[in-house]
Amino acid sequence: MKQELQLTEVTKPIKKGEKIIILELTDIQLHSNARISKSTGDVIDRSIKNNKPGRIFSPLKNQTSSTDNKMTFEIPFNMQDPSLHKMIADYQKQGYRVMIKKPTSGLPILLGKDAQEFMESKNGKRILRGIAKRKDKE
Repeated sequence: MKQELQLTEVTKPIKKGEKIIILELTDIQLHSNARISKSTGDVIDRSIKNNKPGRIFSPLKNQTSSTDNKMTFEIPFNMQDPSLHKMIADYQKQGYRVMIKKPTSGLPILLGKDAQEFMESKNGKRILRGIAKRKDKE
């Protein structure tokens, strides 16, 4: 039997006493040297257990449209990750509802710290301006 992951968007106020876990998408950061998260479920589970925000590193792909300064992407992490399915099933067995929340105005796309540092570096400035490195002969 095929199990399908269903995340419900947070659209209604949460009822008093209801056990709920909200996965909140806050932003997308572009990195110059990103490492891909091996397990989406493990990252989210660790974040929930530590009660701290976490980051999932994933390549952006499948851009569906780009108009009026807005871009549409598929969710930027692996929804088919077996550990994500297991983590959600475990929380559902404990009586939690797992929901996803995204900003109503859309997800801001920002440069990660490493990308900002690269853009400020000599190499980044050369690439931006199309300037080739010169080999000075002395």
